[in-house]
Amino acid sequence: MMDATAEARPALTLAQELTQRIYGEDVFAGFTPSLPPDMQGWNSRHVAFREVIEAVRPRIIVDVGVWKGASVNFLCETMHSLGIEGAVIAVDTFLGSPEHWNRERPDNIFASLRFQHGMPGLYWQFLSNMAHRKLQDRVVPLVQSSENAAVILKRLRIAPDMIHIDAAHEYEPVLRDARLYWDLLAPGGVLIGDDYSWKGVARAADEFAAEIGQPLTVNSPKWILRKPDRRKAA
Repeated sequence: MMDATAEARPALTLAQELTQRIYGEDVFAGFTPSLPPDMQGWNSRHVAFREVIEAVRPRIIVDVGVWKGASVNFLCETMHSLGIEGAVIAVDTFLGSPEHWNRERPDNIFASLRFQHGMPGLYWQFLSNMAHRKLQDRVVPLVQSSENAAVILKRLRIAPDMIHIDAAHEYEPVLRDARLYWDLLAPGGVLIGDDYSWKGVARAADEFAAEIGQPLTVNSPKWILRKPDRRKAA
């Protein structure tokens, strides 16, 4: 006989299932937002996101380099508006990029890192933003470098249908991320990169497209590659 409590227990969302596979626990359990909403971001609501989501209807999206979660929020919002019960895995070290550590920048971006005793507190801003938007059932935070996260997700056999790369602006790390996440991407999936206006990013995107023999679409500042689905060809 089935346990009545088990029968009454609500089914897990895809994000909750993924969280259990990665962590073995609910990272949002017991969390109360400690900071007010601050959804600062760049190119976070680009039209390319909706176009790709409409075309691919992804169940799993990986967003690499999320800052405070503006793009994560828009990806979730777009999936919801299209009736897609999907999940976004949000990959970031939450330590900031080298340009964020520049105390001389006039926009005072350094303050956004919310240092406490020398440790950035950006992760708590991200979690608070997700909780304020009630996205706990759609978002899976993965606090890792882009390289480590790709290894972890591959080991768990998590194959996203859509990946957004926005972690670095330098040629070598962008090319490395493109290679790692293209390998992780499901057949027929789409890889979107940001910041094509940066010289190093454009070079990496162009070279990678040539390397894999796939056409590169640029909807500035996004660059887009679609992975062939050999299964359909067969």
